Amino acid sequence: MTAALSIRIPPDIEQRLEHEVNRLNTTKSKYVQDLLRQALAPKDPVALLMQIRSDYGISPQVGMPQTDKSRHSKELARQAVARKYKRPLPGDTESL
Repeated sequence: MTAALSIRIPPDIEQRLEHEVNRLNTTKSKYVQDLLRQALAPKDPVALLMQIRSDYGISPQVGMPQTDKSRHSKELARQAVARKYKRPLPGDTESL
């Protein structure tokens, strides 16, 4: 048994939906059902983890990031402020 669903969508989305179903030669109902099926399908947790690690540059080994910026955040912030205001860093004798 199928259930009916009624939603309100803005005119611009309705127009894009109409264009897409015409392009695919399908119905709005079938198109939305396919989208919902895809969105609600069970996800492979390992594949999701690998995708996130890839997107954020995290090494696939132990989960350690490829950079250690978080360990040096204070120093990096000081350097950014010094660059922004063109100030020499403490202990920096080259820029004097």
